[in-house]
Amino acid sequence: MMKMSTKDSSKVPRFVDLINESVHTSDDNDIGDIEAVNNNFIVIKRGFVNVHYYYIPISLVEGWDGKVLWIKINEAEVEKKYERKNEPDPYRYYVRDYPYYTPDYYPVSYNPILPIIPSRYFIPASYTSAKEKETSTPIQCDLCIKDFTTEDELSNHILKEHSETSI
Repeated sequence: MMKMSTKDSSKVPRFVDLINESVHTSDDNDIGDIEAVNNNFIVIKRGFVNVHYYYIPISLVEGWDGKVLWIKINEAEVEKKYERKNEPDPYRYYVRDYPYYTPDYYPVSYNPILPIIPSRYFIPASYTSAKEKETSTPIQCDLCIKDFTTEDELSNHILKEHSETSI
């Protein structure tokens, strides 16, 4: 998967940079990963045993949010109108698993605009990290109902008080 932190964050990714990335429909269904691209289409591969290929016109791409490529249509429409049985032809598409796969060989002239959109997923304001919860909420022993401030304290207590075996 593409990691934005490993690339120059000021550089806008190209469609070819998104090969292997997840694609979601307008109704927020993950329909697979980008398998191949060309000037007109992205090809999405879904499944391993029962494989489906979806040939989506670039014009139906809503944008890239940094984690997922979003398309403007729902899953039912994708399956009805854009599913094909054939794998993308490496002579017409830049294909993920083609033996010569490397972005360096991709034509410089290929550069459709990849819209960048805000992320659809946000961490709720009420979310607190595990460390914050650990210090603010007592951790209770389920056996004797004593409270502890850390997981380590609870673990030590269980080892000392509840792990003895009597013969």
